[in-house]
Amino acid sequence: MISNSNFLLLQQEAVGLLEYCALHKDSIIKANRQRNIIKREINNLQAFIEYVDAVLYSYDFDILLQDDSFFQFNKYCIDGEEVYRYVFMQNPKKKMPFDEFCAKNGIDKDDDYIDSIREIYDDDESPEVMTLVQFPLYLRFDADKRGYNPNLHSYAHLHVGTSGDARIPARQILTPPAFVSMVIKMIYPDNWERMLNLPKESQLYDFKKQCQKVEKAFWDIAEDRDIFLY
Repeated sequence: MISNSNFLLLQQEAVGLLEYCALHKDSIIKANRQRNIIKREINNLQAFIEYVDAVLYSYDFDILLQDDSFFQFNKYCIDGEEVYRYVFMQNPKKKMPFDEFCAKNGIDKDDDYIDSIREIYDDDESPEVMTLVQFPLYLRFDADKRGYNPNLHSYAHLHVGTSGDARIPARQILTPPAFVSMVIKMIYPDNWERMLNLPKESQLYDFKKQCQKVEKAFWDIAEDRDIFLY
């Protein structure tokens, strides 16, 4: 299991990874953090947008990315058992780059009023500057002994999308850097290419070795015949 102090250090390593990939915008890394926003049912794009907006408004993220997508990392105990839950939510709102905005509207970036124009642009969320990602990514990693049922509800698993039934079993307990690296590779491939240029001995590149294998008591031999993350 991961100690509380090491869990915080691993989150800081995740921040370092995102900084290296030029994706990090802000982070609030604290121990035993209480969540302000409780996950509710998300069954359409509007509900997804409202939930993301609520998290951002309340600063309920742990790590915020440049595009205002975010990560949350939770580790807590229930009845003496450790529970892990990591969440990534892609912000469905995608803003036109400021340079593109200026070009589209015939704005000279040397204009004396460019700072005021930038302020207007920063506050603008109209369709003129915003587009929507129709199928934003929701990823959640859970490791929880409650409800464990081999081949039906694995102890460690990855949720893909907001449906509670879309679960991929995991043979190892992911760390925050491992979870973050998976998201970077899937959603930000141009940034991921920076990782490929790292020397193999780099600590940033060595995230998988930090993961711990699930206890034998919570990985049935029958699950080896399933498709799972290793």
